[in-house]
Amino acid sequence: MKHHLILTLAAMAGISALHGQNQTVGTFLNTDESYDGYTLLDPMGSGATHLINNCGEVINTWSSEYNTGGACYLLEDGSLVRGCRMSGAFAGGGIGGRLERKSWDDELLWVLDWADDQKHHHHDFAWMPNGHVLVLAWELKTTDEAAQVGRANPQVMWPEFITEIAPEGAEGGTIIWEWHAWDHLIQDVDESLPNFGEASDYPNRLDVNFANVGGGGGPGGANSGDWMHANAVNYNPTLDQIAISARRFNEIWIIDHATTTEEAAGPAGDILYRYGNPEAYGRGTSEDRVFWGQHDVQWIPEGHPQEGALVIYNNGAGRPGCECSTIDVWNPPLLEDGSYLLNSSSPFGPESWTWTYPTIPSSQFFSSNISGVQPQPNGNFFICQGADGRLFEVTQEGNVVWEYINPEGNLGIFPQGATPQQNNVFRSYRYGPNYEAFEGRDLTPSAPLEGLSSFECDLYPEQGGTSTLENVPSDLSIQAYPNPASTNVHLVHNEPGIWKVFNGRGSLVLTIEVQDASSTLVDCTEWPTGVYVASFQPFLLGSKPSTLTVSISR
Repeated sequence: MKHHLILTLAAMAGISALHGQNQTVGTFLNTDESYDGYTLLDPMGSGATHLINNCGEVINTWSSEYNTGGACYLLEDGSLVRGCRMSGAFAGGGIGGRLERKSWDDELLWVLDWADDQKHHHHDFAWMPNGHVLVLAWELKTTDEAAQVGRANPQVMWPEFITEIAPEGAEGGTIIWEWHAWDHLIQDVDESLPNFGEASDYPNRLDVNFANVGGGGGPGGANSGDWMHANAVNYNPTLDQIAISARRFNEIWIIDHATTTEEAAGPAGDILYRYGNPEAYGRGTSEDRVFWGQHDVQWIPEGHPQEGALVIYNNGAGRPGCECSTIDVWNPPLLEDGSYLLNSSSPFGPESWTWTYPTIPSSQFFSSNISGVQPQPNGNFFICQGADGRLFEVTQEGNVVWEYINPEGNLGIFPQGATPQQNNVFRSYRYGPNYEAFEGRDLTPSAPLEGLSSFECDLYPEQGGTSTLENVPSDLSIQAYPNPASTNVHLVHNEPGIWKVFNGRGSLVLTIEVQDASSTLVDCTEWPTGVYVASFQPFLLGSKPSTLTVSISR
């Protein structure tokens, strides 16, 4: 099935070749390894939301008088729920304020206005299996209230809270449950005030004096009161737990939803698990930090090779050595009772990722803000590099198998050949062809957003098997044995070059220069258990590096 959009041979040759042929927007690459489905595209600075196929052709469009206010989702009944940007008492980065639910035919079904002088929805929400919605929002705390909980140099603060709402009729609904970060604080400023103690002794609470509030250039802007700047909320119905991404803390938090509102205000509502920056609770330093302005935490669903793990878009703003984004996957230390393992004086684990993309961070993949990632049923990861309006899909081996540049932005839709501007995308999701929302719908595609062109694209509706980490192809010119290793590993190379070994977090742990074709014995006794990436770069001019994975197991 062919569609006039992209020159397939040029796409396989790479994006730069296509630029030479004057392609600037739309689908640059679509291979048979991509997950064939329908992508929800919600450009920032626009009131339109589009559903497109893998060739960028429009399947459906919804409209709103509001610009996007963060995330949007396609529900099983074919309706779209979208965050909308509206004014309120809070002004800063990522504001929403309103949720709109629209039918497949763009009829307004329900609205929730959640922006006044005390609260303001922002960034994200989660539609629950029971039809309720979890709304992420800021709430106002005055200077006096900040002083009363031990904030040094108190000022106006807008911490996070989450509200579960059962929609009713055409507008609003009933509040079912609430959780407030303000109920779970610790402070070491004044023992006469509530919640006095050392943060390291209370790792399940939030240090009220950690992180700046507002401030120059950060999310929310100067003096906004934006303390935590949460940008994602994700619900796990199996665990009945909620994951939150808090950008200013450079952490994700998991809280228990299996509580009443009253219980959630007490110890039962304390943080079950946190990860990314142990300095935030006094059990580490800045060198232990692994998140840099992260977005879009979520559990990986059943059926994926890393099912049950957590995945995040790690933006990398301020990352030491390289402002580079990565997609990071890790297994939290979940116990059978739904709690998380934490040793007496240690930070929450684990010590390394189970999968990361790219294996070696590069400035060529970077978005300082927004952005997201979605695991696909075929084992791939669908990535939104939001600041550049770039959507792409990678396999477990890190190969790009689909790529798209958003043509729509604040200035309208850019035609093919024009360089898009302000075409940011907060986040994007893809839905499989068998998703319930598409049953009985007319999915006949119309032209791409940017219009018809001489480029062509093939759709691949038949999906093959699932790719797994074990299927990573190894270059025949390099080997590692034993693999897994415990104390020593032999790195084999058939020509002179340089070995570099990176741990699961992408940090360089070893560099070895070899002047002949031989085997190099490496002592890995002190390496923590986990998966490492070994890269070999031959000295030969024009040659490309080869990589393989090495597992350390004891």
